[in-house]
Parts: sequence; structure tokens; C-alpha cells
Amino acid sequence: MIQLADDRMENLRSWLHDCTRFHGIELETASEDASFRRYFRFRWEGKSYVVMDAPPDKEPCEPFVRIGDWMRKAGVRVPEIFEQKVEDGFLVLSDFGDLHYQEALEGTERDRLYDLAIDEILRFQNRLATASLELPVFDTAWQEKELEIFREWCLPDLTAEEYLSRTRELIHAVDQIPKTFMHRDFHCRNLLLTEEGTPGVIDFQGAMRGPITYDLVSLLRDCYLDNDPNWIDQKVSVYRTSLIRQGDLEEEVKESEFLRWFDLAGLQRHLKCIGIFHRLKLRDGKPAYLQDVPRIFAYVETVLNRNPELGELRTLMEEARILSPL
Repeated sequence: MIQLADDRMENLRSWLHDCTRFHGIELETASEDASFRRYFRFRWEGKSYVVMDAPPDKEPCEPFVRIGDWMRKAGVRVPEIFEQKVEDGFLVLSDFGDLHYQEALEGTERDRLYDLAIDEILRFQNRLATASLELPVFDTAWQEKELEIFREWCLPDLTAEEYLSRTRELIHAVDQIPKTFMHRDFHCRNLLLTEEGTPGVIDFQGAMRGPITYDLVSLLRDCYLDNDPNWIDQKVSVYRTSLIRQGDLEEEVKESEFLRWFDLAGLQRHLKCIGIFHRLKLRDGKPAYLQDVPRIFAYVETVLNRNPELGELRTLMEEARILSPL
């Protein structure tokens, strides 16, 4: 693995030197993704740039290029691509800096920053609804695959067949939510506060056509940040009104129904996330993510409390092996 990484680094340096204008630069590690991607930073003529290294057999960067182009044309602030060698998984991108929303939201402009992020969701849902028809669909098969992560790592004694029979109602309900362009991982660690004071959106290469409430619940019931439940409900109400105003939601959809869509999309996501965080601990030896599980578990409890018809899922949660973060 180390040798492979070293070989890719040599190829990356050769490409930058021989095939781009960025000669004689020094690469510094910017970050390593939870996937196989790596990011480096360098300076050139007074400006900072980011290099993405994405092994094409593991993390093909073609979706990043294609979807990023859609989002950029829609007015969403995503990284600009200055150089690319897609077949090798190399991209040179604009640098949004290191101030993630997770840190920026600790300041005094929390509400304003959330409103700006919500505006980005409204923008790409409105302007990329047609383009989303070209994306993979967040269908029942995809939901089943994601929810299986929770069973595998938190309910290992339960058969896949029994688990599916007990989650089928949730899967069907989520599938009935109207679908549109969905970033699929829109949260505080995938938003950066740019120098202009606006959110820069990253990690969008996994976008799908999915539930209209999914990205909103990813943001407001963030796995890594706490928000007041009443404040969240108010934001959901305002969001529904904004969707109606811009013609992306029928007025007949009542607040209670829209809030249920929000709850259900979040429940599916959060069960998956609990499973992923347990897998990171048990398989990958990364226990730090367990500290966020109580927060996510509380989100699940909120949804189950106000949707009593999901009693079967409450029973599943009681049976699950949830690890302590300590």
C-alpha cells in the first residue's frame, strides 16, 4: 500500500512538472479523505491550490468533474478545476482554505451561515432537477444496501431476511418522498467558509436523485453538531415555504407531511451512519467516530417518538449492540 502511494506521488509530481504550468512546486499534505482520496496543497504565483489524488480503480474522479460542472453552472460555489488528468485521477483545484463550517458555526453568525447553506440546497435542487435525471436513483435497493451496514455491525445475530422484513416499511416510505438532485453528504465537514464569507461545497461526487428532504436533514441534524430541536423544526417549516415559492413543491403538501419526510429521510441516513461509525471502530480501528453516536442515536429517538407507527424500528434499536464512546 505504501509503495503504491509512493508510485502515485511520483506520477503526480511528473504530471504537474511535465504537463501543466505548475513547475517546481512543493506539495504539502492538506488532508486525507475517509475514502482512498488524498489532497495536497501548493502555492503558485501567490495563490494556493489543492491537488486531488483519487485512484481511478477505487475513486474515479469523472463524477466529481461532471457533477461539479453542473453545480458551478447552477451558481453553487464548488472548487474550480485548473488542470485535470481524469484517467489517472489527478485534479488541480481552487483552494477554499481550512475553515470548515464545523468550526465557523461556533462563532456569532451561526444562523446566517446556516441560512446560506440552506440557500445552496435550494439553489441546486431548483436548478439541477432536470440534470438529476442522469444520476443514479436513491431507490429501495440502494436504501437496503445502506441499511445493511447497520445490521452487519450493530445487529449481527439478526438474519438479513428478518432485518429487511422489519425495515421494509421505512424503506418504502422514504422511497415515496419526491426526488430531486441530492448531494447526499451535505454537512458541516463538507462545507468550507470561503474568504468571501460564503459556503464552498465539496465532496459532491456521490450525488444521486433522492428525497427532497435528505440534504436538509443531513445539515440540520448533523452527525457532528448539535442543534435545538425546536429551531430545527422552524427551519424545516421555512424550507418548505421556500420550496413552494420557487415552484419545487406543491402547496398541498402540509407542514406535518413535509416534517415526516424530513424525519424519515433522516432516520434512514442516521441508521446507516451509526453502522458506519461502528464499522470504523470495529474493522478499521478508528474509535473517534463513536463519540458522535449518542447524538445520532438521539436523532433516531426523536423520530421514533413522534412517529409511533415505526414501533418495529424502536424494537430494533433496543436489540442493537451500540458501543460506548468511552
